[in-house]
Amino acid sequence: MTDNERKQTIDSWHIRANAYEVLISQYQIFTDMAMGLVKFVEKHRREDEKNFHIMDLAAGTGLISKLLIEYIHISPSSLYLVEPAEQMCIRARDNIKTPNIYQVAAEDCLSTPNLPRDYFDFILCNASMHLMSESNIYPIVSKLLKPKTGYFLYTLWYHAFDETQNYDKSQELETCVNDTLTYFNYPKYFSINKTSSSSTNRSARSRKYLDQTAHMNGLKLESCTIHIHRTPLSFDLDFMLMTPNWLVEHLKTYEWTQKQDIDTMKKRIIERVRDLIKDKYNDIPVVEIIVSRI
Repeated sequence: MTDNERKQTIDSWHIRANAYEVLISQYQIFTDMAMGLVKFVEKHRREDEKNFHIMDLAAGTGLISKLLIEYIHISPSSLYLVEPAEQMCIRARDNIKTPNIYQVAAEDCLSTPNLPRDYFDFILCNASMHLMSESNIYPIVSKLLKPKTGYFLYTLWYHAFDETQNYDKSQELETCVNDTLTYFNYPKYFSINKTSSSSTNRSARSRKYLDQTAHMNGLKLESCTIHIHRTPLSFDLDFMLMTPNWLVEHLKTYEWTQKQDIDTMKKRIIERVRDLIKDKYNDIPVVEIIVSRI
């Protein structure tokens, strides 16, 4: 990812921060993913450790930190939240009462004075590593973690891992959106390819890549586990709707064919799609990865 691409990604999450916080409150998948990491911390934390520190990397609005406080009673003063998007940081400061919240990209942690090297017992990252690469992040976490006792824990969405990228994901939502647009005399939005399950994401990680990259950076790949999360189909719809102008440009192109304004038409389309996908679910694979510092 180039610097410009990274800036665009950060800016996009700044814009979507408020909608994202609503999304994670509505769908259990985010909490379930994070709880896998929290439970590992609970099991492996050292009770006699006086200087105990956890980094919440790409923290968003602070979901992992919130769970660490609520479920295993981690002191907020032990938490360090790192998040590059401004509005995400604002929401995180509202949610987590700690002075240790830094608006900085993960790639820039080593140049931040208040994030010392050899300092962190755990670094946790939930649902964000697909936006980064282990080649860039492993060298950083290997310097931030405590030697021999530190762990880096993170989750990956299915499309970022080679063993899950081609799972048989239902295209029912895309079909419902297209059918609804057709119902309202719009062209289809999604190009549905029945052979898409055979496509390959060249940036998807493999176990071999993770193991080799860890070894090169003084880390050890401890485990790489796939979990299945049963999730309402509406999750994918609401994820797309976090982007305010989603579908708008498509509707504008054919605005002349309609008697109602775009906002009204978009609302009617979304309502119909929600009705079509009500009580329907997807099984979404998520990869949980645990790396230790040697």
